[in-house]
Amino acid sequence: MPIKKPEKRPFAPWLKEHRALSKNQRRHSSVADLLLTPLIDMFVILVVFLIMNFSASGELISISKDIQLPKATVTSELERAPIIQISANTVAIEGVKVGDADDILKDPDLRIPSLTDKLQEMRKVDEMMHPGQPFKGQIIINCDKNIDFKLVRKVMFAAADAGYTAFNYAVLVTGAVPGEGGEKPAEGGG
Repeated sequence: MPIKKPEKRPFAPWLKEHRALSKNQRRHSSVADLLLTPLIDMFVILVVFLIMNFSASGELISISKDIQLPKATVTSELERAPIIQISANTVAIEGVKVGDADDILKDPDLRIPSLTDKLQEMRKVDEMMHPGQPFKGQIIINCDKNIDFKLVRKVMFAAADAGYTAFNYAVLVTGAVPGEGGEKPAEGGG
């Protein structure tokens, strides 16, 4: 095989007459560099924006419009746990309706079988997802401030029957100074 002088050679025969590979091409004086500094600045601003919006301690509870939370001044940070929503009309877990509030209140039995079954199912899933770790049994109760306590008691009894014994209540955080109007939904309360 003969040794040839190094030059631009097309990797495909149909590119042999391309303008970039021809010997008598005229060089353009325009510079087409990629400006990295503005690109890096844009990505830094984007990352900072995303970190500010998606913080690690985000809201755990979405408050439905038919539930008015009670107010509290002392709260604590919560971990992710199943959320039971109790409104004047329904009882739901993680947004899935398990019964009507009126029907549950009229029933003389303290148990709510549909709620207990759903919580036991969630407990099995939690134990499968975290093998070897003890079950924490935490639950968050998100209920209206005007709900009859008999209904809350039945929900707590059903949760305890399923093995959930650490109850946390969703509340509105008020300012530390009485009369201060700074109310915001809490991530939890105990």
